[in-house]
Amino acid sequence: MLIAFYVSCMIISGTVNTITTKMQFTTMSINIDGVEAPFTKPWFATFNMLLAMAFVGVVDKCVRTYSPSPKTLSPDGGYQKLAADGNGVMPYKKKVLLVSIPAAFDLLATGFCCMGMLFLPASIWQMLKGGSIIFCAIFSVAFLKRKLYGFHWLGLITCVLGLATVGMSSVLGNSDQPNAESQTDLFFGMGLLVLGQVVQAAQLIAEEWLMKDVDLPGMQIIGWEGIWGTAMMLFVVYPLLFICPGKDHGHAEDVVDTFTMVYNSTALFGLVLLYLFSCGSFNASGIAVTGALSATHRMMMDASRTSVIWVFGLTVHYHVDPDSPYGEAWTSYSWLQFVGFLILVLGQAVYGEIFRVPGMAVPPKTPGVDRMYCSPGSAALMISSPLPPAYPELAVPEKSPGAR
Repeated sequence: MLIAFYVSCMIISGTVNTITTKMQFTTMSINIDGVEAPFTKPWFATFNMLLAMAFVGVVDKCVRTYSPSPKTLSPDGGYQKLAADGNGVMPYKKKVLLVSIPAAFDLLATGFCCMGMLFLPASIWQMLKGGSIIFCAIFSVAFLKRKLYGFHWLGLITCVLGLATVGMSSVLGNSDQPNAESQTDLFFGMGLLVLGQVVQAAQLIAEEWLMKDVDLPGMQIIGWEGIWGTAMMLFVVYPLLFICPGKDHGHAEDVVDTFTMVYNSTALFGLVLLYLFSCGSFNASGIAVTGALSATHRMMMDASRTSVIWVFGLTVHYHVDPDSPYGEAWTSYSWLQFVGFLILVLGQAVYGEIFRVPGMAVPPKTPGVDRMYCSPGSAALMISSPLPPAYPELAVPEKSPGAR
């Protein structure tokens, strides 16, 4: 029952993440000029994501602080001892400092992806985000010296075909909608999303190294990544956005205007609070699902989240308000989007060994480790690492002494 609860929480909160972000970008509010305008603030969405991750770290710290003594949970103290006194390969403070590297990557990746969402329907955006597996696999070969087998390459090629089909359906179906974005905007949005996934792949590789080679628990990576990212946003990114020229009152993004619009709209303020709660819940429940089941299970469940987002958009358009910016119409090319989505899921299933291809060799599994490479902090964790002893009911059992 506990696992079912975390699975449900992950799917629901993940769906709410994408929908509330898109709703924020289309919500109207009064800006500093006293004029009603849409809330197109992608870097503020990035800030919210990092802040939610920092809250997860605070909650995790409270759980670890007020949980029973590590000695009663694990004979050698396990992660708790490592977290408490830094007794490991390197000092704990140095490990925390190293988390700033994937935090910077996560900040940039999320910023690019949020800017891409301004030009794409929520369902298309969510589907195209599945392409991060391609860049992550390439970087894992280049930097972690991973060996990809034939089924890996087949899965990646299938993912590329699925992404191309989804992208084509978006461009072709765009002409069927009366208030559609221009094709230039669609291509620009897709380009930003791809750029964000390339940066995210670098983040995933850094996080995998932290979790496996530096031996830092996933929940702590989430928390410290959020803290580092929030600090970077406040002291580096926002000052740069304010200095750089742009269309937002002469700035790339006007932080004063941002908080003015949030203050002037109860609906917008509510969406921000809802996103903070759902994003924190998604990260925490997602890593719990990965620890209790496996990363490949989570990958397939995340695919169901994409379906829910698409169904939500169709429902709003046909049963609530056909003119709502939150809705999505079924076009003559939507079937192509559906086929592309199925191809993408099939590619992910082949790569993640959920679907075995006859005649293709599969390497032996390492005890306690899933061979999918993704990130805890980016809401796409696919590393099956044992959870800290503070969560004994969800921890992956040790197969042998020292196995992780």
